[in-house]
Amino acid sequence: MKKFIIFSSLVVVFALCCCTMPTTTVRTVDDRPTLAFKGAPEGALLYIDGLNMGPAGQYDGETKVLTIEPGTHTVRITVNNEAIYEQRVFVESSLKTITIK
Repeated sequence: MKKFIIFSSLVVVFALCCCTMPTTTVRTVDDRPTLAFKGAPEGALLYIDGLNMGPAGQYDGETKVLTIEPGTHTVRITVNNEAIYEQRVFVESSLKTITIK
């Protein structure tokens, strides 16, 4: 009788483990526009709409890009607090690469 109870318990546990509900994974695509900066000198800081985004060189388009909202943005790059690039750009979709000369 004891063996039957243990066996029945194991069958019930096994049945419950095998009867799981199906799972669904939902992934969304981030299709916001991105910016990349080529030729940014060492120590250059990037500002988008007045907000410091960090070193401009990190957004080189190969290792990292900057994802932003669609629309018109003021892009400013400074070295030692002096602007070397400042432009209003319109970004709509995909990747926009800005070359710093």
